[in-house]
Amino acid sequence: MLEDSGALPTATLILFVLILLYYWGTRKPKGYPPGPKWYPVLGSALEVARLRKETGYFSEACNILSKKYGSIIGLKIGIDSIIILNDYESMKAMIMNENCDGRPIGPVYDSRTFGKRRGLLVVDGHLWVEQRRFILRHLRDFGFGRTNMAVQIEFEATQLVNYYDQLIRDKASDVASDKPSVNSITNNNNYNNNNNIDTHVTKRKNGQIYQLANEDDDMGKKEQTVLEERPVKKSPTAEDFYMKVDDDLEIREAAAKVPGVVVEMEDFFGVPVLNTLWCMMAGKRYNIDDKELIYLQKIFTTLLRDVDMVGCLFNHFPFLKYVAPEMSGYNKFMETHQQLWKFLKDELENHKKTFDPATPRDLMDVYLQALQSENHDDTFSEAQLLAICVDLFMAGSETSSKALCFGFLFLVLNPQVQKKAQQEIDSVIGRERLPSLNDRPRLTYINAVVLESLRMFMGRTMNIPHRALKDTYIMGHKIPKDSMLVVNFNRILMGEFWVDPEEFRPERFIDESGKLVMPDQYLPFSFGKHRCMGEVLAKSNMFMITAALLQNFTFSPVPGEEPPRNEYTDGVTASPKPFRVLMTRRT
Repeated sequence: MLEDSGALPTATLILFVLILLYYWGTRKPKGYPPGPKWYPVLGSALEVARLRKETGYFSEACNILSKKYGSIIGLKIGIDSIIILNDYESMKAMIMNENCDGRPIGPVYDSRTFGKRRGLLVVDGHLWVEQRRFILRHLRDFGFGRTNMAVQIEFEATQLVNYYDQLIRDKASDVASDKPSVNSITNNNNYNNNNNIDTHVTKRKNGQIYQLANEDDDMGKKEQTVLEERPVKKSPTAEDFYMKVDDDLEIREAAAKVPGVVVEMEDFFGVPVLNTLWCMMAGKRYNIDDKELIYLQKIFTTLLRDVDMVGCLFNHFPFLKYVAPEMSGYNKFMETHQQLWKFLKDELENHKKTFDPATPRDLMDVYLQALQSENHDDTFSEAQLLAICVDLFMAGSETSSKALCFGFLFLVLNPQVQKKAQQEIDSVIGRERLPSLNDRPRLTYINAVVLESLRMFMGRTMNIPHRALKDTYIMGHKIPKDSMLVVNFNRILMGEFWVDPEEFRPERFIDESGKLVMPDQYLPFSFGKHRCMGEVLAKSNMFMITAALLQNFTFSPVPGEEPPRNEYTDGVTASPKPFRVLMTRRT
């Protein structure tokens, strides 16, 4: 009887706790933006996942929710309160609210820089202010936004044109002599010419789970330990990512009838785009066929497809990285970042061997010089330098290259636009010399193609999330402290304002007098204090590469294959689904 009498209060207590947890888990804060129903532990995750599965894209899921709940949507996914802003007005209100100047917090943002938020992209406060100011000031010293940067951009575009021109000539020569033609990215002698910058890259074994050096006590040893306990799996090698058209006899024979080469566009722009930034950052450039760099970019791109701007499973549900590290994506996330960090740390170690504090050669040297100063700010560390490299690696090789990839996808799908762009180049510049950045004011249509390419790219993405530093309000809605604020650029850059948003129509940026115009709603780089610091570099790269390639080549569907489709993969940065094109020399 005594045991029975004790069981009743225990059961009552358990029931009370469960009811309380249910109440806390489903109760929305007063004034919180409207959105799907919340459930204990999961929040609105199931509804978001259902819509995402139906549409294929997170932005499209948000569009559906926006039609039901309004331009500002309140979500809760696991432990994260997430506010989605779906129009220009709400985006502007958020960016102008200084209480929304924070960057997100959570396991994914710590893990990407091994246990602590570092770098430039997802930090805030004094760290962000001090480091951003230092990096911008010294990048300018090494040419950022100045003549030296223009020279480097033009050099990379020239090398890209020369490389593919030679590749096409070699293929034509093989066809004329009836030799088998292997159309792959192989040894590139032409791209190495006139390169006065050291292009040596230390080779390492693929498939290794790299470990960071332990000399810095603040490098996140707990994150390393998890990986050290895992068996090393065989990773794909760089060779796995190379495609040889000769493997497909039918395609090879069809392509051989045309004086051109078939190219895979997914990694087409990564190396030359990265080089323009890396020359200022580390004083070096990579060959277009550097297999290790292409491999790293490839796995990094794959990783960014498994994560999006609001995080990932192990960020929303942190316990999953302990109980289900493989399923939650934690192991893959960490392994990829370990490889990238090892690659960059080796670059830094090589740099230090020839470092002379009296004559800094690049941003890495200037940062090392600052570290030797007794009076440097406490935000400076070698780990922070590596985190900056990670951020610049992603920004330098991912965003601009993916925007270019979208642009050339639509140029292939819209040959009349490609032809019009080529006609402008022929009329304004001719064919005797390559375009330069000084030609930008005269190449209105090329500029419009770049703007439209950026719209098509950014219109499929979200911004880097902001965070509410304290309880605040946006357009009458309460935003609790530490809520994540995310802009759905799809509704802003691909919404009804653009009339025919899905059409690739550069003319929308040209007025009746033939001048470029950009409406207020065109904000692919955001605005305010968090405006993208790489905007000038991105636009310059895109203009120069687009103009140089279209002056010399025509891009078209591969004979014997279905034309590429206007489809893309979701993630941190949107990417066109892999496609290849026939690249021919213009005559």
